[in-house]
Amino acid sequence: MQKPFIICRPEKCTGCQLCEMACSSRYGGYNPLLSHIRLVRLPPAHILSIACRLCDEPTCVAACPRQCISVDGASGTMIVDKDGCTGCGWCVEACEFGAVTIDPAERVVSMCNLCADRDGQPRCVQICVYGALSLSTPADVAEQRRRELLQAGALPELRTRAGE
Repeated sequence: MQKPFIICRPEKCTGCQLCEMACSSRYGGYNPLLSHIRLVRLPPAHILSIACRLCDEPTCVAACPRQCISVDGASGTMIVDKDGCTGCGWCVEACEFGAVTIDPAERVVSMCNLCADRDGQPRCVQICVYGALSLSTPADVAEQRRRELLQAGALPELRTRAGE
């Protein structure tokens, strides 16, 4: 079963950083460095937020030399053994999405757990006033992209079949 993760629709993201502030407030203050979601600016004008994608085969888990990262069976979120983590950063390098960071104060790995204590309602998703953030599965993301391509006429062979 695919687990939902936080996605960002760049066309709706304004770069306001409310998501980072909402997340970081849970971890000791209003500081983007404490946030488990990251705002990324890609030249020339793209902005998006990145959080853990809850991969089916997480490279961060495989890369950890001390086996300090595991997957929660129910939610699919990554669990970090902060006592065993040395902050070596191998998991940071292994994550192809850039969603794993090192907590600057604790010097251990930090990543999004979908606000586990909030019953699956991530604070960043709730606070995003422009609706740029949402919870989706990989299948939901793929279906939405297919619909967008069909509407744009980018897939004429599918548009023809869909219209029949």
